[in-house]
Amino acid sequence: MSDPVARPTALPGYEPMGAAVRTDAERFPALDPSGRERLDALRQHAHAPAWSHACGDLLTDVDHLTLEAWRREVPSLAAAASAEPPAWLVAETERLARVVPHLRRLGVRAWADVPTISRADLARGVADFVPLDVPLDRVVQGTSSGSSGSALVIPWHPVDIAKDLALLDLLLTGVGVDWREDPSRMGLLSVVDQEQAFTYASAMTLRGGQSMSRVSLHASAWADAGARRAFLTAADPQVVTGSALTLQTYAALDLPCSPLALVSGAVDLATPARAHLETTLGVPVLDLYGLREVGPVACETATGAGHVLVPRRAWVEVVDEAGDRVADGTAGEITVSSLENPYLPLLRYRTGDRGALVGTGTERRIVGLEGRSAVTFAAGDGRRVQSVELTQQLQRFGVRAWAVVQDADGSVTTRCLGGDADGLRKALEALLDRPVTVETVAAAADLGPGKPRRFTSAP
Repeated sequence: MSDPVARPTALPGYEPMGAAVRTDAERFPALDPSGRERLDALRQHAHAPAWSHACGDLLTDVDHLTLEAWRREVPSLAAAASAEPPAWLVAETERLARVVPHLRRLGVRAWADVPTISRADLARGVADFVPLDVPLDRVVQGTSSGSSGSALVIPWHPVDIAKDLALLDLLLTGVGVDWREDPSRMGLLSVVDQEQAFTYASAMTLRGGQSMSRVSLHASAWADAGARRAFLTAADPQVVTGSALTLQTYAALDLPCSPLALVSGAVDLATPARAHLETTLGVPVLDLYGLREVGPVACETATGAGHVLVPRRAWVEVVDEAGDRVADGTAGEITVSSLENPYLPLLRYRTGDRGALVGTGTERRIVGLEGRSAVTFAAGDGRRVQSVELTQQLQRFGVRAWAVVQDADGSVTTRCLGGDADGLRKALEALLDRPVTVETVAAAADLGPGKPRRFTSAP
């Protein structure tokens, strides 16, 4: 390969502990002494990976009361799901029309005036969608690589983040899983499989301080394969979450563990992949569909059952190209209005994914969901590289939209909008250990129809 370069070093933001600025007392206001002891033991485990970050739930005792009230509200939200916008959404729209800069600029006064928005609108300025009447003293920032274009910085509230954990508990109960607290086991393990990743050990004060962590299964994250196996075996996680691809990697480790359930997200879970996971580990698999911008949207608990809308202060519709709502049973673009996050209430947010809505109440669901596909690339040295690692490099070099294709002979062509083409080529060649052709385009439309960021790999 011509013009060889070293493997990419840590990307900005991924440097080990480079962003750890809070104390544990600030990260865990409600964590008791026994929970702190478990957290310390997890961090200092003899076979633990080199943690890159330190994260806490930031929840106070008052937050816990707020979340308990939210859990009591959930059944009524699920029962009321329908094809028409709910009364609480219509009423709240009137307030948001006065305090959200984007809506004020458009002259929106009521629900009927609300146009659809997309990720491109957020990319132009997330602040335009933050209500002016909300105190920002508890903002937590997170990034979303999304499925079209450059990364976004999303403002979240700690309570909004914790709702995902409470929601997961409800979803597991719905499939007969008794996810009760067990201090001797890790409550939740989030797995990825990439060289550069946010990894951390943490605790869940909603579950009595039970431990959780996010780890990379990639060999580079561990001292050796034995350390990885020893750590994961000792953790014996109750629930394991990850992408469809990463969960396959976890299952292949053949660990002497007994998870209660697996939760797949981020990309499509193919029917054969679900069947393999269920057979290999003997536990139910939940396929959770959602986006960072609006949170969890729907969940499929069995092959072919469709993705049932999750109970949240969110309303889902399906629209055509013009942004007009289509009838139930008609396929179109999934569009979400979510008020769970007080810092980023989004109305009529187009997800870029397709499907049709059917049913009412607790049976309202998305059928024929066409979301993000899992893709891996074949490196010249035989490694399999997940598309998320290419995403990191594409964003590092300022690319706004792209299409990366690997042909059957292994050759890779990247067509991109914006960014440093030469720097990108060198980085991708180092990552994939093979030549890469980089072509620039003048507009996202030049990448072809559909989502402006795609990956295709034939090998």
